[in-house]
Amino acid sequence: MDKKNKRILAVITSILAAFILMVGLNTNQVQAKASTTSQRLVKNNKPGENDFFVSAKWVQNQLKTNKKTVVIEASYGPGKEYKKAHLPGAVHMDTMEIETEANNWNILPAATCEKAFLKKGVTKDTPVIIYSSDINAASRVAFVAYWLGVDQVKILDGGFNAWQSAKYTTAKGNVKPKAAKDFKGNVPGRPDILISTSADLLAAQKKNPDLVLASTRSWAEFTGKTSGYSYIKDKGEPKGAVYAKASKTSADVAYLTNSDGTVKDPTKIFADWKKWGITPDKEVAFYCGTGWRAATAFFITKQSGWKNVKMFDGGWYDWDKAHQKHPSQYPVQVGDPRDKSKVKILD
Repeated sequence: MDKKNKRILAVITSILAAFILMVGLNTNQVQAKASTTSQRLVKNNKPGENDFFVSAKWVQNQLKTNKKTVVIEASYGPGKEYKKAHLPGAVHMDTMEIETEANNWNILPAATCEKAFLKKGVTKDTPVIIYSSDINAASRVAFVAYWLGVDQVKILDGGFNAWQSAKYTTAKGNVKPKAAKDFKGNVPGRPDILISTSADLLAAQKKNPDLVLASTRSWAEFTGKTSGYSYIKDKGEPKGAVYAKASKTSADVAYLTNSDGTVKDPTKIFADWKKWGITPDKEVAFYCGTGWRAATAFFITKQSGWKNVKMFDGGWYDWDKAHQKHPSQYPVQVGDPRDKSKVKILD
């Protein structure tokens, strides 16, 4: 073979190699995308009526096609990050508008929460999309809206990060909401999903002794190695609580989310929960320290078809306070309750 033909062959070989490499990369990218999708609770852009977590693509389309939609960015505090960048038209809600330390971080009375949402322009029939950089903050505010009786409550899966990753338009500054006057329904519209205080929990357990009290706290919190909070001294859990694997610390739900913040396909986590007796055929009350993590678990199970789930809002914070006043009435377990030799009951 002469030099000219060798050069031509070398060029052709290089082109073919580059083409094969490109095809391989594209195939891997498609496979990676498919794998990522399969690992998510939200698998398409067409949510059902009972779906709460929705994709960024669906949200973008909703903003274009339904001008009645109200978008709320939820966070603790005045919203410094919100003012820097937020979804177009989004208003900000400080979580202190629906809960306060003076109220043991429990959800405020329905009438107070109703006013908070009316100020944002939300009524019973307003389509609402809630998002945050913290899934638990979004779930917390979404839970209150759902409890009040808002018909259509959606949560942006992956939060603000998902919106930015999709390279959708953002806005700056503060959006002044157009307040509504009439909620158009009695509040709360869904009272049964909320167990507010420890006393309410005792009443619920008396009504249904088989109620499953599921802790979404970290294992270290659940077994009494840490309280998880700087403002909570005591460690432990309400007696009878079982472990709903969800979080690694008091500030996350890492076992329920992917690395990009989207909600995981919960099949595997539900298998873990089943070992503790947490199953969709039972009445299950999720709780954590003050109700943020539990709200995320609530919506994941609701979207997965669980019929009888609710949230014990008071959580460990409220139970601990009740235990200090009436220890025998509100007993505490410390340690792994599956091993009687390792668990201690304080009453």
